[in-house]
Amino acid sequence: MPRRNLYWLLGIGLGSLICWTLAQGSIVPPRGPLYLLKGFPGHQQNYERLSLFVDILQNVELNYVHELSDEERQKFIENAIQAGLQSLDIHSAYINPKDFKAFSRQSEGVFGGVGIQIVVDRESRRIVVISPIVGTPAYKAGIKPGDEIEMIDGEPTQGMSAEDAVERIQGPPGTTVRLTIRPRGSTRTVEKTLVRSIIEVESVLGDQRDANKKWDFMLDKEYRIAYVRLSQFTKKSFDELRNVLARLENEQVRGLILDLRNNPGGLLDSAVNIADLFLTGGVVVSVEGRNRTHSTYEARAPGTMLLNRPVVVLIDGSSASASEIVAAALQDHKRAVVMGERSFGKGSVQTLIPMEGGKAALKLTTAKYMRPSGKNIHRFPDSKEEDDWGVRPDVEVPLTRTEREEYWLARRDRDIVRDELTPDQVREPLARVVSALATAWRCDSALNPAISAVELGAASESLPWPPLPFSDKVRDRAVEYLKEQLGKPATVRRAR
Repeated sequence: MPRRNLYWLLGIGLGSLICWTLAQGSIVPPRGPLYLLKGFPGHQQNYERLSLFVDILQNVELNYVHELSDEERQKFIENAIQAGLQSLDIHSAYINPKDFKAFSRQSEGVFGGVGIQIVVDRESRRIVVISPIVGTPAYKAGIKPGDEIEMIDGEPTQGMSAEDAVERIQGPPGTTVRLTIRPRGSTRTVEKTLVRSIIEVESVLGDQRDANKKWDFMLDKEYRIAYVRLSQFTKKSFDELRNVLARLENEQVRGLILDLRNNPGGLLDSAVNIADLFLTGGVVVSVEGRNRTHSTYEARAPGTMLLNRPVVVLIDGSSASASEIVAAALQDHKRAVVMGERSFGKGSVQTLIPMEGGKAALKLTTAKYMRPSGKNIHRFPDSKEEDDWGVRPDVEVPLTRTEREEYWLARRDRDIVRDELTPDQVREPLARVVSALATAWRCDSALNPAISAVELGAASESLPWPPLPFSDKVRDRAVEYLKEQLGKPATVRRAR
């Protein structure tokens, strides 16, 4: 046998002996092979921290009241990882193999939902609605920004991640999901059963519809002041908004109100392109991360619209992400005056990192958005009220909880497309109410009605109600500001 082959055999044998000895525990230190990391420079702190986790895991394995099953052991480790990531920020998460399959299917196909953007509340750890999307089942059911989702199909959401909640809420179109909602500022809960649908809604809306049920964007025809709402930033939003602005230019618009309230955000490219519609140049937003190249997105002169016409941007505490990018860019470049209340403060970028051979993934916050001024947008867990995060309005128009509630209810009611009612559509629900009233009037000797007020209310819910009185304190303030800037009404051009 050649000497070289002999050395190989001896080396393999020696390596096998060392591995066997380690497996028997005669050489391995008390904390296992992890202890060997101490021999490498710079690993001292990591070793101490990781060894604590290993110690706890070993104690659970050896001393817990019963032996852990494989599922319990996996859940224990995943929950520990999830808790660690959530302590960094509410947007980072571990996506296990089961959830990652659903995540992958979702990104490839069409799935049903109810149309709400959610987040995990930092304090209560409950699922909170950032905003329902206009026109979706959640919006029509009256779910509002700030509402807490306490249960999904009877399962409590306390400690549930946003990804888990989305997975449970979504499903095939036509199926139902039962949500237990605690309205914002209330101690009571209400249960709503929603029918999932494919969420395809328009993202560019006006104040109200015309006789043809199309959005009328010219809010004040005397001063030629337009009003445009963006409900979210989708692939179609840029083209939709550009078409609306072109139409308004043809109608000789003199001022614009761009409403980003209750807009949870969306695509970065959409936000950059929309900001570019109003800017002739300069930085729109930059992206900074520890391990990524600094990226800067800039506006360009071609395609700029509404030149030399005043713009007001409306924001509130539910304006997040892409909404904040647009508002901050127009504010920093002094292209628009921002009114309303301070925005949400969601200016982070999440990267999907494959794990376990591509079967799972780590969604980790790896970068943050920076305003053209260089200020930070994202509100981190330790951020204080006086710190720079989000967008502060130039003109603050604070609302009380009651004002916010009344506005939202009236706004939702104003967005409903009402058809002319036929006699049959009124006759049947009215007959149910009359029947309920007749039953209620049959009282016993103690004057206790035979039907409760709740039952009477349920019977009357199907009645066609007229539109609610509508007022918008923030929008009205924006109109006042634009009128001050414009000075006098537009000159009406009469056809000859």
